[in-house]
Amino acid sequence: MKDNRADNRLRMSIILKSVGIGYGFSLICFLILALLVTYTRLSEGIVPMVTQGIIIMGLTISGAGAAMRAKSRGWLYGIICGIIFIGIVVIVSWVAVDGFTFDKYVLSKVLLGVAVGAIGGMIGINLIR
Repeated sequence: MKDNRADNRLRMSIILKSVGIGYGFSLICFLILALLVTYTRLSEGIVPMVTQGIIIMGLTISGAGAAMRAKSRGWLYGIICGIIFIGIVVIVSWVAVDGFTFDKYVLSKVLLGVAVGAIGGMIGINLIR
C-alpha cells in the first residue's frame, strides 16, 4: 500500500526553485530596464511603475512555476512563494536602505505578494490541466 503522507507535505525545494526562477526573470528585466534608462531617452519617471510591473510578473512566474511542479494546491504554493519573494525584497531593503521603516507601503507589498502569488499558483495549476 502506498504511503500518501509524503504527497500531502509541502515541498520546499519546489518553492525555493520557483522563487529563484522568479528572481532570475526579475533580474534580467531590471538589467534591461537599467540599460534602456541609461542609453535611451526613456524618462526615469516611469521606473517606479515599471519596477512594480516587473515584481508582479516575477511573483506570477514564481507562483505559477511552483504550482506546475507541485500539481496540486497551486494557490497555497503561490501564496508561500509570494511571501518568500516579497520577504526577501523587504529584508534586502531593510539592510540596504538607510531609514527603512515598516509602514503601509511595505504592508501593501506583502499583501500584493500574497495576492499575486495566489493568482500565479491558480494560473499554474490551470496550465497543466
